Amino acid sequence: MMKRILLLGAIALMPFFAQAQCEGWNWPEDRSSAEEKNVLYTDALRNGDFQAAKAPHLWLLKNAPSLNTSIYINGEKIYKGLIEETKDEEKQQVYIDSLMLIYDMRIANCNEKADVMARKAYSAYRYNVKKKNELQNVLKLFDEAYSLNGDNVDYYMHVPYMSVVVYNKKYLDNLSDTEILERYDKIMEVIDHNINQGGKYADKLSDYKGTIDGLLVSVVDVNCDFVRTNLAPKFEKNPNDLKLAKKIFAFMLNGKCTDDPLWLEAGKVIQDQEPSYGLAKNLGLKFKGSGENERAEKYFNSALELTEDPAQKAEMYIMLGSMKSGAAARDMYRKALSVDPANKDAYSAIGNLYFNSFNQCKEEKDIVKDRAVFLAAYDMFERAGNTRGMQSAQEQFPSKEEIFSYDYTKGDKLTVNCWINETTTIRSRD
Repeated sequence: MMKRILLLGAIALMPFFAQAQCEGWNWPEDRSSAEEKNVLYTDALRNGDFQAAKAPHLWLLKNAPSLNTSIYINGEKIYKGLIEETKDEEKQQVYIDSLMLIYDMRIANCNEKADVMARKAYSAYRYNVKKKNELQNVLKLFDEAYSLNGDNVDYYMHVPYMSVVVYNKKYLDNLSDTEILERYDKIMEVIDHNINQGGKYADKLSDYKGTIDGLLVSVVDVNCDFVRTNLAPKFEKNPNDLKLAKKIFAFMLNGKCTDDPLWLEAGKVIQDQEPSYGLAKNLGLKFKGSGENERAEKYFNSALELTEDPAQKAEMYIMLGSMKSGAAARDMYRKALSVDPANKDAYSAIGNLYFNSFNQCKEEKDIVKDRAVFLAAYDMFERAGNTRGMQSAQEQFPSKEEIFSYDYTKGDKLTVNCWINETTTIRSRD
């Protein structure tokens, strides 16, 4: 009966107050009664007595629906309280329906549609998502909330929205793959926008992306064949479509088909329009792996320009060095050390350069001088803390006999010939 009175009374009033505002206090003609009911319900709510608050609050909804926004804010609290404390499922559903009507009345009487629709959608998810007969309506509420709020949707809405999409597909089978992907795209666009804006929820939103991806693939088989069949033709027609490129890139990355030229093409479009260190680095690695060093170098240099982080800059210099040889490679590794002096990978890379230069630099006149490249390599491995490299280099040191035969003494300083031009200390392998 309570549900019937609330619904009929509210619906009868809503058309007459659709343009009203709830700012300030808009007392009805019977102000004394309204003031009394306002005191009664707020006192009861303050004491956590939701049942006692219900009747005077209902009187205000019926007789003064534009009184003040507080009757809807507090009405939400009252009916959420009633829902939580009620064990009877039938009564609980009455209170849930009444809560939904509170939102509708606030929209009609207070002209706060966007924000209130989002609150309504979330409450509908919270209380009705496990009810098969309510799923389609909950989905419609989320659709409208996202349409009204655009990029301003609150962070906590995204996973519930995608969950509702999944439940509709699983239990009602009322959505096509395309319709699911459209909603997925909408959610991800809002998330990406808000991550780019920064703020305290940026990390949380990044985590949500993985959860939402997982929900998507639970109902849509977004494998590489799906991408090639459904998205590749669209991309051929619109090769600069950033949104589509991002979708292809993410799906193919998830499907582990990054060797496909389509993935690279999508990545290049994204990098051209929204350059980032991470993507430039990955594209460089991909081209390096396929032996396209010129293109790899282009992206590694681009990555260098897109970061101020010393470790990231050092990583790119090391990548650039790995595609060169001799002094040119060492120059890149030294640049890595200039921005990140403690970078162990750079020292190891120089150590490997020296270690592998024996055949290039040997003169076969003085075995100690020829093997000095291994002494210099050891020095670099030692700085890197690379014990395996140190052991390999030490095994190639000159022997005590060779040191003696060529008139050297252990501990003497020796300048390494060739392009290396490093001064090291003579040591023996035995």
